[in-house]
Amino acid sequence: MTSKRESHDSYDMFMGALDVLNQSLENFRDKPVLKEILSLIDDQSAGRKFGVAIYAEDPEKPFDYYTIRLHNKRFEIVSRGKDAPDIDWKVSTDYLEDINSNSGDYIKNPLKFDLDWLKHRLSDAAA
Repeated sequence: MTSKRESHDSYDMFMGALDVLNQSLENFRDKPVLKEILSLIDDQSAGRKFGVAIYAEDPEKPFDYYTIRLHNKRFEIVSRGKDAPDIDWKVSTDYLEDINSNSGDYIKNPLKFDLDWLKHRLSDAAA
């Protein structure tokens, strides 16, 4: 049986979360704490594709997929579907809803974002 959350289209939630992430990173791009991290992200990730899997309750059972990339210092969607490289980021609909519902909190504090998936990918690229 498909859960209520899975029956909703994740596209709007995902695009909203990307917009909030981009706005937050832009606001803090020149701040001392994040400047070096964001510079590393820009240098190591520009043009790279990242696979994203959206799940409702079980990270091992995603129901939607996206491919994103960093372009002009912003994350943008490349495609929807499972044509992506390996999955880098597994994200729940609850988390996407929280970002969208509390966007002001995330915009004011980019450290609220779970960017472990990106740190992992960057450390792999640096190795």
